[in-house]
Order: sequence, then structure tokens, then C-alpha cells
Amino acid sequence: MRVRRLLGLALASLALAGMGVTVSHAASSAAPQVSWGDCKYGGGAPVKHSSGYWYCQGGTYDGQRIYGSTGY
Repeated sequence: MRVRRLLGLALASLALAGMGVTVSHAASSAAPQVSWGDCKYGGGAPVKHSSGYWYCQGGTYDGQRIYGSTGY
């Protein structure tokens, strides 16, 4: 009985550790969302690309797409 409890506890610990690694990897691979204000505050300037979307040129967020710009 004691062995089953220890084995169950060990498996549960490993499962939770695996979930933590998966969640942290998913969070780090997501693209950052840059707003107009973030772009300007970071030293960049919003520039409209030929695709119709706005991107931040220069500064901290150089090359990042500006969130919410749908090409108008």
C-alpha cells in the first residue's frame, strides 16, 4: 500500500513538472503584441507595410507588427 502511494505521488509530481515546462514554452514562443504607444515609447515609428499592416520601425520593437492594425 505504501509503495502505491509513493509511486502515485512520484508520477503526479512528474506530470505537474511536465505541464510547467509546456506552459512556459508556450508563453515564451508567443509573439509580443505591440501597441502604437509601445512603439513610439520604445523609440520607434509606426510604418505602413505594402501588405496593409502597420509595423514598428526602429527602437525597441523594430520589425514587430502593431496589434490591432488591420490595414485601412
